[in-house]
Amino acid sequence: VQAKATIVATGGGGHMYQINTNAPSNTGEGYAWALDVGAELVDMEMIQFHPTGMAYPPEKRGKLVTEKVRGGGISKGLLKNKLGERFMERYQPDRLELAGRDEVTRAIFQEIQEGRGTNHGAVYLDITHWEDGEAERIVPDVFAEHMEIGVDIRKQMMEITPSMHHMMGGFVINEWGETNIAGLYAVGEVTASIHGANRLGGNSLAEGQVFGRRAGMHAAAYSKNAQTAYIAQQALDAEVSRIEAFFQRKAGAQASAILQEIKAIMWNKVGIIRDAEKLMLAQRELKKLQDEAHSLCAEDKSQVQSCLEIQDMLKTAEVIILAALQRQESRGAHYRSDYPQLDPAWERNIRVYKDQEGKLVTKVVSPVKE
Repeated sequence: VQAKATIVATGGGGHMYQINTNAPSNTGEGYAWALDVGAELVDMEMIQFHPTGMAYPPEKRGKLVTEKVRGGGISKGLLKNKLGERFMERYQPDRLELAGRDEVTRAIFQEIQEGRGTNHGAVYLDITHWEDGEAERIVPDVFAEHMEIGVDIRKQMMEITPSMHHMMGGFVINEWGETNIAGLYAVGEVTASIHGANRLGGNSLAEGQVFGRRAGMHAAAYSKNAQTAYIAQQALDAEVSRIEAFFQRKAGAQASAILQEIKAIMWNKVGIIRDAEKLMLAQRELKKLQDEAHSLCAEDKSQVQSCLEIQDMLKTAEVIILAALQRQESRGAHYRSDYPQLDPAWERNIRVYKDQEGKLVTKVVSPVKE
């Protein structure tokens, strides 16, 4: 990109996970771009999983089931395992289904992992006790979505599974959306520090509106006196050669195959419940995929975008794993089973950037005080 000012608003990276609420375009490329141009990332270990996503059919797996289902009816929605147990009584006996997203998510995940989930790898969400007309009135979208697959949620329990939902980490910005690179701005989910270690529902909409306007205003003012960024011809030629190489290879790695492996690594080892062993294994497996990605090939132009996305996705995944390993505690959406308690000594942020040799470097910094 050659411009006086650039605003990055690429969203999150949910497509890196097997089960997610995001659009396929949320590949996490913006985070990789930050590293490539010298910007800093922070809080990349903080990944929010929504407790209730659709469990099936495959094309709908992970699609968001609104929290109104758990808290909208007169008697609320009830979470049950395949044994019919209202399992939240074990995990959060006071708040039950109305506990925080991360707490409900971990409870559901644990029930499934311990064999008390359904055949679809899910648990039940029961609103069959709601009064007549409540389902259609309070959650019309969820009602219609399930009717499409032959499930009448007024009479049948729906099956739900946790789903990767939001990244709290991202570009380090100031109050105008400015990064540490002159003329580079970022807004929305690709940025950090608005939500801390966990996001409250609805806050990202306000974030996008407020910082989108502020960044736009500041970038416009900055551009009036700025020079268009210079890009050396050598850098342009190198990028053209990288893209042409996808076509020139007669055989090599397929983007679609690597994508499925990334999704499995991130879901199984860098997901809802983490530990050092799984994270280090994820690092090793990701390194193999990074090596394979050097030989990505494209049969036609339609596959070039996928090849580019994979290379950037691997960079972003590496940063998430690195930060998750370094934070040896549990805080917000980041849960380590080997460090299950919140540690006051870790009331700090982990920043990641590339050094002059292109290697990832982490820096632990104290948070901004009120």
